[in-house]
Amino acid sequence: MLHPDYPLPDVEHPVTAPFWAGCREGKLMVQRDDVTGAYHWPPKPAYWKGDRLRWVETSGRGRVYSWVVGSEPFLPAFAHLLPLVMVVVKLEEGPRLVGYMVSCTPEQMSLDLPVRVVYEPLTEDVTLPVWAPV
Repeated sequence: MLHPDYPLPDVEHPVTAPFWAGCREGKLMVQRDDVTGAYHWPPKPAYWKGDRLRWVETSGRGRVYSWVVGSEPFLPAFAHLLPLVMVVVKLEEGPRLVGYMVSCTPEQMSLDLPVRVVYEPLTEDVTLPVWAPV
């Protein structure tokens, strides 16, 4: 059961709904430009770049680009996660996503650590992508 202060995303927002739907299906989705092939994160509205962006599944693999260990919760809902290793992961496809690590202690962390996405169901509608060492 989630703490009442746990912040949940708006999984029905028109810009991010495909990302959250992908997470529920175990797929890490980002936008890709039909013309240049460039991957985009964070998501952009449909009209951005003349409607050239499409949602595509990524490999779900990347490397730790940056990380920090949180030792004090900014909300009571996160106290059970401490110490929390928060990361910026650079996907194999290029974009950088923010998240946190599971199955990894602060002592095991290093820059460029290979990671893969895993999914943590929070509610029936919200599945959170988190990161684990490969």
